[in-house]
Amino acid sequence: MIKPAVTPSDYEFLQAAPPGPSFERTWPVRTGDVDPERRVRLDGIARYLQDMANDEMFHRGFDATDPYWLVRRSIIDVLEPLHWPSDVTLLRWCESTSSRWCNMRITLRGSAGGHVETEAFWIRFSAESGMPTHISDGGMEYLQQYVSETRLRWKALNTTTPPEPSPADHTVRLRATDFDPYQHLNNAAYLQLVEDDLNGDPLLAAPHRAVIEYLAPIPLGSSVQVRSVRDDAGYRQWLYLLDADGAPAAKPASAVSVITLPGAPFDAPAPWPPEQVERIEWKS
Repeated sequence: MIKPAVTPSDYEFLQAAPPGPSFERTWPVRTGDVDPERRVRLDGIARYLQDMANDEMFHRGFDATDPYWLVRRSIIDVLEPLHWPSDVTLLRWCESTSSRWCNMRITLRGSAGGHVETEAFWIRFSAESGMPTHISDGGMEYLQQYVSETRLRWKALNTTTPPEPSPADHTVRLRATDFDPYQHLNNAAYLQLVEDDLNGDPLLAAPHRAVIEYLAPIPLGSSVQVRSVRDDAGYRQWLYLLDADGAPAAKPASAVSVITLPGAPFDAPAPWPPEQVERIEWKS
């Protein structure tokens, strides 16, 4: 019997909260991560997830035993948006594992409101072969403290067939600042292109889920073709790596979906700056 495909809308996290002590950090929301309405953008959230992963790797000493990881998929559930100015507290733990990869959960909560739940599929890989490799014994012992699943398997969620090329497609020449230490397109940079397309869209004004799957490397100096669809089902986007002649690859390098989640539209953030209660005399 063939099991039905799992879609972004019916995928469920295995745990609502970490079953035990987990890695926690708090830092201020920065203005470089927010839109003109002071909402932390999807790319800002992706940047927080990446920074949190790096912080934990060095904190646990895994930079010596398990230094090389790639994200295959990120799921971001914005249940209530984070805003500037506020602090954001992140709680990170492992939900499920296999011998070479794991699902890492991060909950984000803002000091002035805001709640985001995330999950990322991380693959441990070898710098020598460029292929997935076993997580170290020490790394696995730590990761499996509270897991609900130890036979994690990859299964794509963004399985909608991409549209054929059309005049609505557009080309983006990626910037040097979009790339990471491995000379691959930074995870947050992908979602900057999503934010460009969804600027002002009501999808982002109510609870929503963004799922991005990284399907092929996008190396330094690349240009990409952006194809997208916006309909009643939500928003979907595919990036195609362009060759030297400007022709797109046969298969996409990434696939993104953004769909609505149950819940009322978000309230407007509190006015900023607050009303001045005391006159300040500025003197030269």
